[in-house]
Amino acid sequence: MIGAHVSVAGGLDGVLPRARAIGAEAVQVFPSSPRQWRPCRYTDREARGFGARLAAADLPLFVHTIYLINLASPDADQLARSVAALADALVFGARTGAAGVVTHLGSHRGEGFDTACPRVADALDRALGAARRAAGAEPPALLLETAAGGRGAVGNTAQELGRLLSLAEPGGPLGVCLDSAHLFAAGYPVHTPGGLGETLDTFDSALGPGRVGLVHLNDSATGLGARRDRHANLWTGEIGREGLAGWLAEPRLQDVPFVLETPGFDGRGPDHRNLWRAKHLRGAVP
Repeated sequence: MIGAHVSVAGGLDGVLPRARAIGAEAVQVFPSSPRQWRPCRYTDREARGFGARLAAADLPLFVHTIYLINLASPDADQLARSVAALADALVFGARTGAAGVVTHLGSHRGEGFDTACPRVADALDRALGAARRAAGAEPPALLLETAAGGRGAVGNTAQELGRLLSLAEPGGPLGVCLDSAHLFAAGYPVHTPGGLGETLDTFDSALGPGRVGLVHLNDSATGLGARRDRHANLWTGEIGREGLAGWLAEPRLQDVPFVLETPGFDGRGPDHRNLWRAKHLRGAVP
């Protein structure tokens, strides 16, 4: 299943036509502006109607949290706002029937992962609890996204994510989202079949099998181990056509949805050309 991040500009009603126009088989959205501390503006009725329309079209939905979230922050105010923003996204996910909510974890700002880890785990638990109370239902799976290896970032390695999953709601609705470009930038050689296989072995060992709930399929504009998060359109970056094909051929990922977050050939995000390239590599172009 190959989907795409789709804009909600102009409201939720535009998402389904945009997804159909580019050939998406799954959809990811921001429920609010990704660069503002602004809660989701949609009513319960609007959110449920949106989810019903996507379900009727057989388009699984994933929700991505805002970029400002920092669950590792030592600043109490930023941490509280981050927990609230994550809970808000989880409530939107519950009301829309989303398959998962994807979040970045943030930066420990030099304090070190060991110091930040319990704080992040507690923040995840608090957000999940708040979402349950607000939605009156179990939230969707919360997927922790792999980071690109930046200094201070939490989630740069499989081992970090494994420790968080073991501390935050053991056995709860937690998993991971693997981003091909982030892993490559963090130093994982996912551009070769052997390197991708070894990377997945590492994640299976650290997390346990079956914890990957989503893949962000992106090419990388920066080199292996560059520790910079720069996505490229498919086949145009450092991972390249053969490297991306390996992801789509990997048996352990056959039942995991893929979502593109490419910049687009027109600069407006994932487009039909990128989706076609992914489907071509999958061998399922109509």
